[in-house]
Amino acid sequence: MKNNILKHYIEVPDNLFALLSRYRVVIPGIQRHYVQGANNPKAESVRKQFIKEIFTAIEKKQNEFNLHFIYGPINTNGEDSFVPVDGQQRLTTLWLIARYAVEKAEPSNRKELLRLLSRFTYEDRINAKRFCQALTCEDSRWDITQDPNPDILCQDWFVDYWKEDETVASMIRMLSTIHEEWNKHQDSITAEDILEAIASKIRFNLKIDAFGDDIYMKMNARGLQLTQWENFKGKFSEDLCEDKKEWWVKEMEELSNRFFTCSDEQHELPDNAFFALYARIMAYEAKKTGVDCGNGIKELAAYTHNTWSQIELPFVPYSDFSGITNKESIASTVAATCVKMIKTVLDRYQKIVPYFGDRTLFETFFHPKNKNDLDFTLCCYEYFKKFDNIETKDFLKALRLMWNILENVQDNRVELVKKIIDLEDKTLYSRQIKEIIGSNPPEQAEEEAEKAIQMQCNDQSIPSDWNEETLGKWSNWNDAIEKAEECAFFHGSIRFLYRNSNGEKPWEKFATKLCNCIDLFTKDGLSEEKKVKANQVLISHCENWINLIRKPVFDTDKESWKQVLTDINLSEYVNGLLLSPNEIADSHDDIIQLLIDNNIWKNLINENSGYKLAWKANSPSLWLNRYLYLTLKLTRNNREDILDAFIGESKVTFDAPEEKRYRTIKGKNYYFAVPMCFAYKYKGKEYHFAWQTWGYIDMYDNNWNKLFDLYYKKYGEGFNIAIDDQSDHDSSYYIRMIEDCIERYVKFKGNHTSSLPVQHK
Repeated sequence: MKNNILKHYIEVPDNLFALLSRYRVVIPGIQRHYVQGANNPKAESVRKQFIKEIFTAIEKKQNEFNLHFIYGPINTNGEDSFVPVDGQQRLTTLWLIARYAVEKAEPSNRKELLRLLSRFTYEDRINAKRFCQALTCEDSRWDITQDPNPDILCQDWFVDYWKEDETVASMIRMLSTIHEEWNKHQDSITAEDILEAIASKIRFNLKIDAFGDDIYMKMNARGLQLTQWENFKGKFSEDLCEDKKEWWVKEMEELSNRFFTCSDEQHELPDNAFFALYARIMAYEAKKTGVDCGNGIKELAAYTHNTWSQIELPFVPYSDFSGITNKESIASTVAATCVKMIKTVLDRYQKIVPYFGDRTLFETFFHPKNKNDLDFTLCCYEYFKKFDNIETKDFLKALRLMWNILENVQDNRVELVKKIIDLEDKTLYSRQIKEIIGSNPPEQAEEEAEKAIQMQCNDQSIPSDWNEETLGKWSNWNDAIEKAEECAFFHGSIRFLYRNSNGEKPWEKFATKLCNCIDLFTKDGLSEEKKVKANQVLISHCENWINLIRKPVFDTDKESWKQVLTDINLSEYVNGLLLSPNEIADSHDDIIQLLIDNNIWKNLINENSGYKLAWKANSPSLWLNRYLYLTLKLTRNNREDILDAFIGESKVTFDAPEEKRYRTIKGKNYYFAVPMCFAYKYKGKEYHFAWQTWGYIDMYDNNWNKLFDLYYKKYGEGFNIAIDDQSDHDSSYYIRMIEDCIERYVKFKGNHTSSLPVQHK
């Protein structure tokens, strides 16, 4: 190293030696520990890669190795000191490289260089401060031929308890990494080469400013976790064309500061949010170009969370991104688009995303909680990739369409939105949507096409059925449609408001239906007070009960009702309900008449949520899947007639008489799909039976063990009675069969007394 090298490079403090020549560098107490030397796999991978890149750049004699922006204010109390707010990790690592190089350098330079390096210190971390002081004294030597980690710990000047300090331990561990990498280049790189590179080629963009306390606190609220964003930021800029490198880094730093403001009281850094966002975009671009981006990026891209501060991101080295960014066009596209996109989101962070609760655009974008939020980012990416100079009103309208698709389409949502974006209408509501969605599009896509046409129709006159008291003043179809999309739980799906029972689209009844919807529904589903009547009206319009099998009717749940409202097969019934919500239609189907009967609603459905119409126990039934004993058969056959007779039979006592096993509706008993358990009194004793929902009456012992299970396998005796549903046998026939079964059992017991289990009464 030339003796005058320091003098040549102190005019502008864009390198470590120049910075130390002009200012003391003081790491403030509020800063995190030095963690690039931490003892964990992530930190190890990052520091090895970082050190390798520096040594490789020196070996290849690169003109410049940029460490990018270093932020901080100048403290003028006493000797001028630079206080790093952002960049302490990089500065500390560079300082350690320089200190190691001094140990290998010519002795003539040692004193001057150590004096210069001694101007790097810690403010409040006493152990770290004293270690740095000791490390820059002339007596602080170690054996440069071996790993410095164990050797430094054995030096007389090293205080034993220092090794328990996180920062000190990390520094020593980093010196070991420097030693290991240097050994790989010792034939091609000298200590003087390293020192000269630090003085002239390893540079950073120093930003000195009067940072406010709030920003300062936020920038240092990182905790102890190593930030991967810092590493990504430096590497990604190198993949950009020359004229974009500095621009992108500067833009992202400015956006970081704006992020702090937008995060409000959370005081969170953008590091995790930005890193996950870029990973999401990179994974998306990789998929489009057929590049396998690796599991790490895919995992990061799919990350959802409640708060970034409480999670640990999967570690993804930048080398995983290089297969995507090695194409300059992709890196440049991603950089330009993300800057535009993030700027717009931060400008409008206080805007509430349409009809999706109280989550702001900022929260939706940077704190994704589900697949919708993740895909929303990608839709926005395609949008900002296509358009420049976007007006707020156009962007908010485009948001509506994006969310309508994301909320109501399951597959290929982003691809669908991109097709609409490619129509080059900034609102996304182009009249040409219908032409590009294909012959068999998702229903929601078709709906957006229909709404786009209606929004732009020439006739904007007030509809004849528009109710200002309920709907407010009429303005235009766009506002009317938006009002409907935001209603209740609809979340953009409103095709039931303008389609009739034939699937046609007569918009003239739109206002009537919307008014009735406002009366019927809340954000949680069907209004509880409307439950019985609305379901009865809906069902009454059904001509055949088979059309209702497994349909989610009978409850108030919003998910159930959204399925009902948007099911094209139920459109006739929905249309009837929304046009006349209080009028039960005439029906001639016995089961439909039964379903709308008040007795069903009062005593069964209204007391238990979750009923569906299903085929159970060889009959259409009201099926409560959680409780089979509450599944009511809606038809009667010979079994029901005989059970009716048994109920009036003095010799028959049904088990648990307080638990009703049937409902009486319009003078008829309708039975639940459960075994009917009863005792039959014969010759002064009671014997237990159960009439099963299938074709048998089974006999039981006094402990309610089925005799078939006890004796059939060993003795070939089952003691049950087969039921012939097709016969005209009456109750007296089955009474005789029951008595015959009892006689056989008594005889059997008499012949096998010694081998049968003891019965208890």
